[in-house]
Amino acid sequence: MRKNYQYLVCLMCAAMMAFGSADSAQASSLAPLLTQGDEQWAAGKLDLAQKTFEQAVTTEPTLVAPRMKLGGLQLSRQNFKAATETYKQAISLDAKNAKAWLGLGFSYLHMDKNDLSLAAFNEAIRVEPSYKERLAPVMAKLASP
Repeated sequence: MRKNYQYLVCLMCAAMMAFGSADSAQASSLAPLLTQGDEQWAAGKLDLAQKTFEQAVTTEPTLVAPRMKLGGLQLSRQNFKAATETYKQAISLDAKNAKAWLGLGFSYLHMDKNDLSLAAFNEAIRVEPSYKERLAPVMAKLASP
């Protein structure tokens, strides 16, 4: 039951995080790649979507947006170790990206690294206090034995 709950929350958050806006004017050069990746993802062509998002990361390695797309896809595919690394990279580029902290938290949650998950969620809330209410059920489950 706990895994099912985590999985549903994960899918919801992956979608929320992946379909965010691009983070700068430079991202306009990535718009076709990101749109293509989104379309491939929506069509269930997950391997192609992953390659497209990876290409976007390689094309603009200093931008957060392509890493968020890639991390969201990895999270939705339950590739939690890869998603963890991708979200860490996004955070290294923008430590105030609350969605990246959320992605990291959910990745850790699914790897049963509850202390790290809780820390990432707390950081997401610090950056974006409005997340506190939405994360309350997950935080309560993490706090219970």
